Amino acid sequence: MPRTRRDVRAAPLAAAVLAITLTSACGSSDSPSADPVTVTVTPTVTVTPPATTSATSPASTAAATVHSDVVGRHYDLGTIVRVTTSAGTPVLVLDRWTVTGTPDSTLARDGVPIRVHSDAPFENQNTRTTFRIPVAPDATFTYHHCVAVDQPMQSRSVTLQELAAVDRSENIVLLRLDDAGRVTRAENDPAC
Repeated sequence: MPRTRRDVRAAPLAAAVLAITLTSACGSSDSPSADPVTVTVTPTVTVTPPATTSATSPASTAAATVHSDVVGRHYDLGTIVRVTTSAGTPVLVLDRWTVTGTPDSTLARDGVPIRVHSDAPFENQNTRTTFRIPVAPDATFTYHHCVAVDQPMQSRSVTLQELAAVDRSENIVLLRLDDAGRVTRAENDPAC
């Protein structure tokens, strides 16, 4: 059995206790009977594994450490150019779009309403710049579809890959982000 640092420190103490016990057991030289005394010392070794300091799973730790280009925003809007993986975490590559008449700072703070519409409220002003955004482990993805402007949108839960592959007329997505800049919710705009 391997020795621990505590065992090494306890060994001199055990030897001293043994010496005192043997000396006192022997008695004095003028005692009528000096029977030999045998003392057996058996150390008990207890090894306790070190306590863990983190209760997080490897997947959530990896997701938390993947770099995000959008830390500080609560929302983002655009089209998903592709989905990649970094350290086992899905990462969206987003081509950011703007909303006519809405400053980007307002969109980043408050988002925009997802609604049925037939107008073109979104505009892509820069096709060269993209943003890498990791996806949180518990993120949700919703696909919205418009049948007619006067009808309510139809919605269903989908996977990230399904949302990234929606038809070009419905591929603008609104992303909800956490404080680490990770996607926690994504839904497409149901243009008619």
